[in-house]
Amino acid sequence: MHPNEHCNCRYADVGCDKMEEVMDQISGKWKMRILFMVGAHGTLRYGELRKLLDGVTHKMLSNQLKELAADGLVERIDYNEVPPRVEYRLTPNGEALMPIFDDIQRYIRGHACNDRCGAAQSTPAVNNMK
Repeated sequence: MHPNEHCNCRYADVGCDKMEEVMDQISGKWKMRILFMVGAHGTLRYGELRKLLDGVTHKMLSNQLKELAADGLVERIDYNEVPPRVEYRLTPNGEALMPIFDDIQRYIRGHACNDRCGAAQSTPAVNNMK
C-alpha cells in the first residue's frame, strides 16, 4: 500500500509498504537483539557480541550481521590484523532505531514491572522479606 488520500490507517503518511520494509530489515529472532546490544554497549568485537547473545550460532550471527550491514544499520570495521580483529557499531540509520529500545525501557518501568512486581510484592513471602 502506498500513501494516498484513501488510506485511513495510522501510518498512512508513510504507507504500510514502507513500514513493512523496515520491519523486514529488523525482523527475526536475532536482528533486534543485535541492534540492542550494539546500541547499548557501543562498538563491539564479534566475540563480545556473540557472548552477549546467548544461544546464537556463529553462522546465524554472521549472516544476521551481514544482512544488517547490507541494510545500512550496522557497520563492520575490519582492521586487517593477525589475529583478525573485526568490530561492529551502529550506523546513523541504526542509531535512529534506538528510540525503539528507549520506548521498551519506558514500558518496562511503567507497565511490565508494575504488573508483575506489584503482584509479587503482595505475596506473604515477599512481604515478610521487607
